[in-house]
Amino acid sequence: MGSRRFARTPSLPLFEGGLPCAAPPLPPAQESTPLSDRRFLMLHGEGLAAERPAVWALRFSPLVGIWREEGLILETTGLPDREPELLCHVLQAFAAAGVVVRGLLGGAPAALAALLRAGTRPQVLAPGQEAAALPRLPVTALALPEGMIPALHRLGLRDVAALEAQPRGPLARRFGTVIAEELAALRGRVAPFTPIRPPPRHVQAHEYLSPLCTAPALERAIGALADRLCAGLLESGEGVRALRLTAFRGDGSWQELRQGLGQSSRDPAHLRHLLDRRVEELRPELGFEKLILAAEVTEVLNARQSGLPGEEAQPEALSELLDRLGQRVKIWRLEPQGSHWPERAVRRADAFSLVAEAAAAPRPLRLLRRPLPVEATALLPDGPPRQLRLGKRVESVVSAEGPERIEPEWWRPPEERPARDYYRVQLASGARWWVCRRGAAGPEAKWFVHGYLP
Repeated sequence: MGSRRFARTPSLPLFEGGLPCAAPPLPPAQESTPLSDRRFLMLHGEGLAAERPAVWALRFSPLVGIWREEGLILETTGLPDREPELLCHVLQAFAAAGVVVRGLLGGAPAALAALLRAGTRPQVLAPGQEAAALPRLPVTALALPEGMIPALHRLGLRDVAALEAQPRGPLARRFGTVIAEELAALRGRVAPFTPIRPPPRHVQAHEYLSPLCTAPALERAIGALADRLCAGLLESGEGVRALRLTAFRGDGSWQELRQGLGQSSRDPAHLRHLLDRRVEELRPELGFEKLILAAEVTEVLNARQSGLPGEEAQPEALSELLDRLGQRVKIWRLEPQGSHWPERAVRRADAFSLVAEAAAAPRPLRLLRRPLPVEATALLPDGPPRQLRLGKRVESVVSAEGPERIEPEWWRPPEERPARDYYRVQLASGARWWVCRRGAAGPEAKWFVHGYLP
């Protein structure tokens, strides 16, 4: 592709960048670190407790969730950035997008949320600082029912230290278990949160100091991500069936492209070719500052032995051809569905989706849109046809296989109830027809040509 710039398009506001974005790679430390040693970033702000802000925050951490309908929580365990720089980066990114947020980074999500409700300024809290700040918190900062706060005040319980000094039994009998559960959560003894979506198994991301604006720069950057993604797939013995490229602009908006594959692959050249053809769909505006390439759907892909020169093409060649054709025209495949009737036995499906294999049956590859009525002559009323007349054309039947009886489906309307008998007939002219007798055998039966056999 030449060195060209793309046409400018109106920027999309934050959280309105279209489809959800992908997550950065999942750090190994997040999988092995004990719950008590994990670190979290709690964010409070107007309108944050929604799906779009949570998905947009996946650019900072692969594990993001909505916390009690009041803010967002990001797990930061094992991320490469130092915690003070990470907190500053997240707050500045939200501020640049016009969203004012407050944030605390620490160990217990419930404690961080309570400290933010109490008005604590943004900072990184070490385990000792977090534990020392909890006893001084007023009970109004806890996630307790509103009617419970005046009752606690009447008992002289105005801060966390006073609550923790009380026996749990009398508190539970009078207020239930909500106070004990909140106190346990403050000390980090409860599972923190449920992520808004699990992170992809294989994903590559990169931030750029100079925003990417031209097609060649985007192609080089995307190609480098594809190479690293395929290296990870090769190491795990998997192939990708669906790719997702997410490009973040500097104004807080993003654009996303999805690319399906007809067969699982981890060939960097093939992925590069597919993604290079989609680069022209990207609209950099002032430039993309971050790219994320994720393998949304993967399959186990065993290594195959390459063929010798002159041998038949490998199955991958047909799959790669369909992938390229799918970028130019709409292609589809047939998917079996629960019906024995030929016209209802299959339906159209996405060419790149996983579909069940249809059972092998001696039927035409394509049915006639409108079956052709014919006149049939048989030796016996319930026997195969010996002669077929289609308009003025008369064909003699050399051989016939069948019948294949298809009974009516009981859930269909009564007018569709007549059974069908299908025959595979060989004509004297050499043609092979798939003919059907509709209704009971006899003079009242009607014959049709429903398709042509290979």
